[in-house]
Amino acid sequence: METSTTLTPGQREAVLALAEAAEASDGVDPLNEEARLQLRTGEARHWIAVAGDTDASGTDAGDAEPEGKTPPEESGGHATVVGYATWQPANATGQIVVHPAHRRRGHGTRLWKALASSAEAPAVWAFGDLPAAQAFARARGLAPTRGLHIMERALTNTEPPAAPEGVTLRGFTDADTEAVLAVNAAAFANHPEQGHFSAADLAARQAEDWWDPDGLILAEDTSGVVGFHWTKRHDATTGEVYVLGVHPRAAGRKLGALLLDAGLARLAAHGNSRVILYVDAGNDAAVRLYQRAGFTIVHTDTLYRA
Repeated sequence: METSTTLTPGQREAVLALAEAAEASDGVDPLNEEARLQLRTGEARHWIAVAGDTDASGTDAGDAEPEGKTPPEESGGHATVVGYATWQPANATGQIVVHPAHRRRGHGTRLWKALASSAEAPAVWAFGDLPAAQAFARARGLAPTRGLHIMERALTNTEPPAAPEGVTLRGFTDADTEAVLAVNAAAFANHPEQGHFSAADLAARQAEDWWDPDGLILAEDTSGVVGFHWTKRHDATTGEVYVLGVHPRAAGRKLGALLLDAGLARLAAHGNSRVILYVDAGNDAAVRLYQRAGFTIVHTDTLYRA
């Protein structure tokens, strides 16, 4: 098994191909956006399992090998990448994926042991919380400690809202960077990931193909930027409520609902017919806001800890 803090271009391509194969089999992406960004940049630790790198001491409970699938052969003199794990110190969470044709051969166990031995309080995400992931967690004494709802709704009959007196809605400019980061820090002060979102994190997303400054909608009052709705267009059909944050000083002014409607209207105007979002399962106020806006829970990602 290979371990590194940086990956070569070839390794990155192999990991992305592995994730694609797992998603095709499981119906859910095994790596989130942060993990994919960390493949290229940022501080993360990576482990790569290759064909033949097995441990006869055990198999991966719950990782049933699909019938009729033949494991990929080694090619070009390079061992086939069959498993991958990553640990993100900033978020204190990890992610593990094993190729569908190479499960129940000990790769998942070896990856988990490597990750667990390098983290003070190891935790791993199970995206979609599939039965195989639940079985894998139980076999290793892991328990669910956090949920992340994925919600969605159709984009129909969506009109731009009228801002109340004293509030202006507009797009982001580079001059707004510090103000947006300040609002984000205040709005997500207790959030395990979004709470430490930095200028470097913003710059990394501005380098992505989907970045659109007008898609980051700001609410501004006489004291400055007070909230924002960062929208993301995945493709011609699907948009996302990427981040929605309002400064605590504006509590009770219903700016969250205003910004939500503004972002949905923008996505609809650009042709998106479906919108998704991610929200902490324990954030009852946010879940209710989205449910009132017509969103329903599709599935829930689960974070497991020892």
